[in-house]
Amino acid sequence: MKKQGTILLIIFLLSHFNIFSQTNDNRLAYEYYNNKEFDKAEVLFEGLYSKTKAKIYFNYYFNCLVEQKKYDIAESKVKKQIRKQKNDLAYYVDLGYLYKAKDEPEKAKKQFEKALKKLTNRNPQIVGLANAFSQRREFEYAVKTYKDANKLNGNSYCRELAYIYSAQRKYPEMIEEYMNMIAENGKNKKTVQNRLQYYINKDINDAFTNILRTKLLKKIQKNGNIVYNEMLIWLFMQKKEFDKALIQSKAIDKRLRGSGRKLIELAKTALANKDYETSLSAYMYVIEKGRSKPFYTNAKIGRLNVLYKKVVSEGMENNEEISELEKEYLNTINTLGINSVTVKSIIDLAHIQAFYLNKSDAAVQRLEEAIAIKGLSKDLVCKCKIEFGDVLVFRNDLDLSALIYGQAEKDNKYNNLGDIAKLRKAKLAYYKNDFRWAKAQFDALKESTSKPVANDALFFSILIDSNTKDDSLMTAMKLYARAELLVFRHKYKLAQLTLDTLIKEYPAHELLDEAYLKKAEIYNTNNDFENAILFLKKLITERSYAELADVAVYKLAVIYDEKLLMNEEAAEFYKKLMLEYPDSIHVADARKRFRKIREG
Repeated sequence: MKKQGTILLIIFLLSHFNIFSQTNDNRLAYEYYNNKEFDKAEVLFEGLYSKTKAKIYFNYYFNCLVEQKKYDIAESKVKKQIRKQKNDLAYYVDLGYLYKAKDEPEKAKKQFEKALKKLTNRNPQIVGLANAFSQRREFEYAVKTYKDANKLNGNSYCRELAYIYSAQRKYPEMIEEYMNMIAENGKNKKTVQNRLQYYINKDINDAFTNILRTKLLKKIQKNGNIVYNEMLIWLFMQKKEFDKALIQSKAIDKRLRGSGRKLIELAKTALANKDYETSLSAYMYVIEKGRSKPFYTNAKIGRLNVLYKKVVSEGMENNEEISELEKEYLNTINTLGINSVTVKSIIDLAHIQAFYLNKSDAAVQRLEEAIAIKGLSKDLVCKCKIEFGDVLVFRNDLDLSALIYGQAEKDNKYNNLGDIAKLRKAKLAYYKNDFRWAKAQFDALKESTSKPVANDALFFSILIDSNTKDDSLMTAMKLYARAELLVFRHKYKLAQLTLDTLIKEYPAHELLDEAYLKKAEIYNTNNDFENAILFLKKLITERSYAELADVAVYKLAVIYDEKLLMNEEAAEFYKKLMLEYPDSIHVADARKRFRKIREG
């Protein structure tokens, strides 16, 4: 027994030694091959193939022979493989490759065609031959392999052909195969979109997009398959051409007598990209289908949400427009009722009434009614209370607003809404000049799972820390905090006067950067772009070393770009940002905008 155990141990050790030796040879062989030391790699790959009979080792061994121009040995070896492995047609491709290396193109062609003639309807053989052609960059033969296979077994091989055409950068042919793939089975649409997305993302001058659009339009004209219309909508969405996507979406909805669900999705995406007009049109289309349709309520509320976003982000020309919007809100809420479905609209209406129409009493009453709705979820109650607190801050009722924010925070301690309420309460302390307590709250919120909350908390924590430690009276900081409160309350003239006092009395204070930037923001909010530009340029020229200089450059570029439509000036400042402030968080967006202007 002891002797038998010893023998087994020896066998075990020898087998492990062989495995280790083989692994080491494998690593060295690839290392030599990658370093083009083909003579050394040849010996190792030959040994590995001899031990394992693995085809991959033969392939590398054969390649080493060809690279060293040992053509006779290579020819002998591959012919031997052909005799031994009659069904593996890839060896004919290897032999043809060898003849091409020897500059014998006719003999190479003969081997390639021989492989095709021997092709059967067996899928592994078909794929193996096509891959062998592709690996030797004989793409035309790879394409012919799949087309011949189609005649043998009826399979389409659209996906495989698309990959071959993509390797050749034959994009029209590639797109055609992807379109065929979708036509065969609509479930392939997502796979095709993922593949096409790769090329769209790399499409700098829209050359690929134009080919794809043309292909889709031709398919739509010749073929009644709705999937091509859906693909065209998808393409428009990728390019953020939401107005064009809307035209196609309406056409499909009418053709299928749809419910409008796709239009609702389009409206939401357009809104997220600030294309308010397309979003409004999409919602209106669904509304006009009538109250009996399933998405009527969604569309009514969605449309109001778009109008609200427009007011908050862009403003309206006069109070008459906002009053009309208020009426629309009231009509919708009266029609649909005060319930959990309309709570979001009630919150937005309260904001409009308080902040834009000077109707804070009505806003408070409306929010109190919403909070009292039976069975209202905790999240919606919290959102109502946060808006309630905001309205109270607008009215300058800071103590009561602190109480309301506190209630919202307490009821939502371990979620993002609770963090939002806590952030509001911290800002309130900041407005009231209780900087030490406010900073402690901001510091605690820097770890919030809500990224916007964490970012805001970090900003205010740094702002307080940077501008109070060397100023025992903190007078400049108090002035700036007062100006921010006035801005929140839409008391813009008083805010400007407060900032002017800060600039005049503390001309060397670090807060001067924030003061210039805040003045520019106020002017921009009120569409006084001339003065907004003036103060942004003052910050850039007088305080070019300041931490906020890059922000000023970016905001200046955006005003020229979006508000004044002055492309050359916008491009100049986008370029300045990229060159002079390469570490700015705004560089990536500036680069996109700069490219769009130059290509436009």
